[in-house]
Amino acid sequence: MLVLILVVFLTLFISANCSLYEAVLYSTRTGALESARTNPRLRDRALKMLAMRKDISAPIAAILVLNTIANTAGATVAGMYAAQIFPGWGVVAFSIVFTIAILLLAEIMPKTAGAIHWRGLWPWIVHPLRFISSALHPLVSASQRVGSVFGSANTTTITEEEILALVKIGMQEGELSRDESRMVRNIISLEERPVKDIMTPRRVIFALDIETKLNRAHETSKDCGFSRIPLYEGDREHVIGYALREDIEKGRARRRHSLRTLKREIAAVPDTTTCLNLLTYLLKHRGHIAIVHDEFGGLSGLVSLEDLLETILGAEIVDETDKLVDTREAARKNARSNPGRRKKN
Repeated sequence: MLVLILVVFLTLFISANCSLYEAVLYSTRTGALESARTNPRLRDRALKMLAMRKDISAPIAAILVLNTIANTAGATVAGMYAAQIFPGWGVVAFSIVFTIAILLLAEIMPKTAGAIHWRGLWPWIVHPLRFISSALHPLVSASQRVGSVFGSANTTTITEEEILALVKIGMQEGELSRDESRMVRNIISLEERPVKDIMTPRRVIFALDIETKLNRAHETSKDCGFSRIPLYEGDREHVIGYALREDIEKGRARRRHSLRTLKREIAAVPDTTTCLNLLTYLLKHRGHIAIVHDEFGGLSGLVSLEDLLETILGAEIVDETDKLVDTREAARKNARSNPGRRKKN
């Protein structure tokens, strides 16, 4: 009877620890380990845990091998002794109780505890897990060689859907604020979102003829509130550059000069360009605005660096000179009565 109790106890103990180690190993976040590296007391264990997570298949294989050995051997030996102590239907009853005990005490409870309390548990499992991996290395290597015959899966480590799910969980658990969650989602959406979704339509773009004299241009633009003004040649469909309002104000004394002397190059992109690609381009070339063309090459609208940042933030960027928060909506309203008032560039 004492031997049977000892076998049952060892089986449950080993199996429960294997389940706990597996749950903690999977649940421990890389960011938490990187942070722990700065703690002198945890640095060594954090580095070892990071190494195991980098090649997680080896420690997981060791855990599964040990767990399988413990459950198989434990059930076999316990069954032999139970048959001697509990003849007949007693063995059946023992097997049912033992199976339920393994399920509850060695699987569900330790895995739940490991998944919930991994922050406090991971430093304590590093050395035992490394010992198990080293002791069972021959068996693990053999199992990995057998598995390599069937090939290895070439899968993405983490997908966008998983990141979004983690962001949602982080917000629900209070780790991320609502604003932080929104910005992460918006950043991820930049890769799929075309610039035509955020551009200012051509009909409400504030623009000036490139032949306009500087003094006249200053009078027209001084109250527009825009720092960069698109310049067109011939008609408004043909935007060929832009001028800084600051340059216009400085050059207004040169009455005979036109805006052509202040012209700067402006980027042009198709309306199918993603927000991420345009943001990357503008940052790389130190640009601030770009005109958007439709599929036929006609002017479709205008996108500024501010538009892209507002897309990430999910809110209008308003400085101390802005009189209106929603400048795009204001531009649409003003365009009906005054074509000179347009969206901020």
